[in-house]
Amino acid sequence: MSHSPTAPEAARFLRTLRVATATALASYDAAHAAAPRRATQFLALAAKGRGAWSFPSEGLLSADGLLRAQLRADGTLVLQALGAAGLTRYAARALVLKLASGRRVAVAFDADGALRLPLAANELDESDLAGFDIEAADDAS
Repeated sequence: MSHSPTAPEAARFLRTLRVATATALASYDAAHAAAPRRATQFLALAAKGRGAWSFPSEGLLSADGLLRAQLRADGTLVLQALGAAGLTRYAARALVLKLASGRRVAVAFDADGALRLPLAANELDESDLAGFDIEAADDAS
């Protein structure tokens, strides 16, 4: 004889499933955040329009999904760490921004996992940001 679950049993099962899923995802994020990676890549695909190349208005997501890059109207590149894994990896860290041209710029994230890089002060322009990597200073060789 089969037993059909009551509403409270079904609700308890769904809560347990939600907690188990959240725990598994957090465990996965933590394990992969600690995994050694040489660099985090940003690459703009098909961002050239009729005129010169321009940084996408919606921004760029890093290849590993831990950082979002946006270009502000004042000409500042802002990188923001996403989620617990992103904050664990980037908050309060000094790194190197390596441009596709080969130029390297020393950068630092604040305690909130944000990095603000004024383009004019660093003699960069929008076209320099078509492809770049973020890596630890000791990996940048």
